[in-house]
Amino acid sequence: MSYEVLAQRWRPQNFSDVVGQEHVTTTLKNQILSERVGHAYLFWGPRGTGKTTVARIFAKAVNCPNRVQETEFDAVQTAEPCNQCVFCNDISQDRSLDVLEMDAASNRGIDTIRDLRENVKLSPATCTYKIYIIDEAHMLSPEAFNALLKTLEEPPPHVIFIMATTEHAKIPKTISSRCQDFDFRHLEDEKIIARLQLIAKEEEISADLEVLTLITRQSEGCLRDAENLLERLVSSAGKDLTTDAVEQIIGLGSSALLQKLTTAIAERDISKSLKTLNDLTKQGTDPSQCLDQLIGYFRDLRLLAIDDNLSDLIQSPQSDLSELKQKAEQMSVSRLSRIIRILMHTDRDIKQYGYPQLQLEAAFIQLNSLEEGVPLQEIVDKLSALEQKFDAAGISAPARQQLPPSEVNLSDRQTASPQTPRRTSKNIFTSTEPDPAIHYTDSSTTAAPDSNVPNPSSTPQGTRDLVNLPLFWEEVKLKLPSGKLRSGLLDRSVPSVNGSDAVQIACSPTNLSIFTEEDKKIIANLLTQEVGRPVTVEVVALDTISESASAQDATEKVERKTPMIRKAEAQDDPQLKTALELFDATVLETQ
Repeated sequence: MSYEVLAQRWRPQNFSDVVGQEHVTTTLKNQILSERVGHAYLFWGPRGTGKTTVARIFAKAVNCPNRVQETEFDAVQTAEPCNQCVFCNDISQDRSLDVLEMDAASNRGIDTIRDLRENVKLSPATCTYKIYIIDEAHMLSPEAFNALLKTLEEPPPHVIFIMATTEHAKIPKTISSRCQDFDFRHLEDEKIIARLQLIAKEEEISADLEVLTLITRQSEGCLRDAENLLERLVSSAGKDLTTDAVEQIIGLGSSALLQKLTTAIAERDISKSLKTLNDLTKQGTDPSQCLDQLIGYFRDLRLLAIDDNLSDLIQSPQSDLSELKQKAEQMSVSRLSRIIRILMHTDRDIKQYGYPQLQLEAAFIQLNSLEEGVPLQEIVDKLSALEQKFDAAGISAPARQQLPPSEVNLSDRQTASPQTPRRTSKNIFTSTEPDPAIHYTDSSTTAAPDSNVPNPSSTPQGTRDLVNLPLFWEEVKLKLPSGKLRSGLLDRSVPSVNGSDAVQIACSPTNLSIFTEEDKKIIANLLTQEVGRPVTVEVVALDTISESASAQDATEKVERKTPMIRKAEAQDDPQLKTALELFDATVLETQ
């Protein structure tokens, strides 16, 4: 007799042998016992979870005449097939004329369904029911589904249809509504391991719990995949399976090296991470397998970091639980989530662009540079507590001026506004009444204000560097008087500095013709106030702008915005301005 693989040899022959689908087998057994068997069933779910197997067991059970279980005192009716009678043996060995299996992937046309419609009218040859098992039912053509509708809804009383599919969404609603739906689910790891332990014991295979756990992880909840992988490992390494042999055959990374790699990532040791990755590559580790293992490992850490009581959900062996808990205490949930996200994006990029070694190295560099973040609620609580202390002490918090950090001195930080602040919805502080503890200058006096006291509403005069004009050009435009200067005359203008005190403004040729000497004088006076010395202004045509090239206007406008201009715009953004003033911060870079 030819050799039979493990997945076929250990295929369940009774409902009680089916692993992990109790919600399906219990319902079917109750229907058989109560003689409320339906005329059409739809079994759907992932591959290798028992859909076709349950269909065959159901076919044997409804046709078996010896469904009797002998007890100590009596014989009890049962829903399990006897697997001893002629009917059960014929169905198990695929010899029965009344149980027909059809592969819809290769028989998807309307002609096949027409033949089926004619054959269902014939009575069963030997069995009680004639059963049609249609595997991969989603592969049937729309015409075939339409031809099956009437027969599926009202078949002869001796016919039962069982359709199995992995793509439930591709089954038309008109078909699924005529069937009893049963969803087959991924198996839990513990149930797969228990089944593999039974097979290993009966087949005299030496495999410890760690080996079976590795096999189970690769099966992704499919028992058939786990059995086939066990078959492959036995064929390659013999019946004495070790962890090292399994890792080498499957292409997994060495447990010791993976442990070393995860420790390096947790400790932000870039050099150690890259060296360990190189060692894994030399061992022939598959990058995708390595990424899957890393994602699973940090997923377990995140579960334990959230709650120790989630230890039942982790995929790692229970023997590693204490070490995992210790590491989970050292990392925050937010950092673990970012690590998982980066690894998942890396897996996607490897599949899309290739270069697995380079992609992994870039990912590890990014992982090791992640810093622990501060929760937003914690910042808000601290700010609220600080505000309450200010209010209790009667200390005011003035609005900050927009100065570079190098130009802010201690006297600026200690300057107070003439009124006590209060919180509003739009700004951080708004003045209400004077604070007697602070001395103020009378704003009604004609004396020049102290140059050391900043004006909260504008940048102090004479502190700008003309070389940085592109940085504050947009701010200068906002300070121009209303009229044509503010209504589009300087739109798309580009300033440049010629010499120490000369400014050249390039604008559209259309706007150049309507520029007046008075306009130039206004701009020159404003720039003189900004830089603290006389400035001359010249207006020229911007040759790069073509009035007819309207299709390129948007691109040129974006290109004309230098990083310094974008930085100045961000600095003046009303929503960002409040945060910058509160934290005494400045914009470093815009993207």
